[in-house]
Amino acid sequence: MVSPMRIPPLKVFGYVALAAPVFFAVMWIASATTDGAWQFGVLSLSDMGISKNPLSAFLFNFGCIATGICGMFIGFGMFTYGKKTLKTGGIIYMAGMFFLSLVGVFTLDNYQAHEFVASTFGLVASAAVLVSSVSDWRLSWYIYADVFLIVFSAIQVIAQPFAVWEAFITITAMIWIFIMGIKMLKHESVLFTDTPRIGGN
Repeated sequence: MVSPMRIPPLKVFGYVALAAPVFFAVMWIASATTDGAWQFGVLSLSDMGISKNPLSAFLFNFGCIATGICGMFIGFGMFTYGKKTLKTGGIIYMAGMFFLSLVGVFTLDNYQAHEFVASTFGLVASAAVLVSSVSDWRLSWYIYADVFLIVFSAIQVIAQPFAVWEAFITITAMIWIFIMGIKMLKHESVLFTDTPRIGGN
């Protein structure tokens, strides 16, 4: 007899949501430092993925792949434990993070494939943030964080060149998922159910 799938408790998803952006930031900094020529706001993030330094390229691409996998896990937690729009946001977030992992596979030297996966990641992940943030209207300070990050990102896209706003939007996305980790660890009852919809603890 096959035992039912056991879903990790919500706090496990929360810890991963806290760790994933920190991990990506470390890999980003390590890749840029190893490359030596990469400059914030001058070159795109994807330029690190085709660095002439093989270690730099590996660090960035592995960072994208691993963070994307972690993101899919977090999105699954949002879907499994989340209520209403957060559940829908989790499904969309899983899709977006899948394309993030592909950014580390289809690098900038494979331009057409890279442009597709990178653009799809940006659009789908942004949609996930917008949909998930709707749930925060019933909470306190979280909605202010959501609005600030969304408005800040919009201003960057309008006012800054691509190499600048891409980096800033990546940072705001990392902050957003870190805050999601805080929500999960605090088990905000308005946002999350006590038990997963599938499997069991």
